[in-house]
Amino acid sequence: MMPLLSDMFKYFIKIYFIFSYRFTSSLAMPCLLLHDKFEEISEWAEYISVILESNLIDVCCIYNMRGRVLAQSPEGAEEDNCLQDGEAAHMIEALADPQNPRYTSLNLFGHHYNVVINDGKHGILLKSGIRYATICRTSKVLIVGLHKVNSDKDDGSSVIMNLGDFLITKGM
Repeated sequence: MMPLLSDMFKYFIKIYFIFSYRFTSSLAMPCLLLHDKFEEISEWAEYISVILESNLIDVCCIYNMRGRVLAQSPEGAEEDNCLQDGEAAHMIEALADPQNPRYTSLNLFGHHYNVVINDGKHGILLKSGIRYATICRTSKVLIVGLHKVNSDKDDGSSVIMNLGDFLITKGM
């Protein structure tokens, strides 16, 4: 029986998403399931819930481009998991100018992180001790995720970047 054209299209879209990650992941297929869940979401807080369901991210926050909180995980509401003054602006500047030596490290939630990867477009991977963090920028929001302690950096990053990719395709 010949597969329907729409089924083939869905298959090729899934293959595209597997190979389009900026930070490759061993969890590409579960991330595709996240992408399917993103399609059904209408509120910022629901995106946070889906991210936390991955069990790869401890804290996730979504900010507008001025650093105002749009949504955050319950742990994100704690004082030590909130952006400090100027941190959002530094993240945006670091993405705009990845070669600037000033941005080899960033402060996130008041803690010092070293930049591991800065793609110069949408994503920054940070590390502090045994903990990683990922920042994804779209045209309208910053998504910040703190990975679970000792988790694989690529897996946590792929979850955050997948949400960013989805929002970018939606013009956000």
